[in-house]
Amino acid sequence: MTGAGSGHAAGRDQESSRAHAVPREVADGPPPWVAACGTPVAVVQGAWGGRRGLGSGDVCPDCRRLVPA
Repeated sequence: MTGAGSGHAAGRDQESSRAHAVPREVADGPPPWVAACGTPVAVVQGAWGGRRGLGSGDVCPDCRRLVPA
């Protein structure tokens, strides 16, 4: 995978199914995980540039701005 988003995984926050960008070095470690926008996430799964990240129906606008694909 290439692009700025390749260093990020897709995460979901604790209140909704909104997709957030989680830095890969954080996502590869144990919880707690925090997205690029500062939101705590409950689940980290998939790539930010994939269907669970930017391809999701509900993407965090701050993460989209901070971590473009």
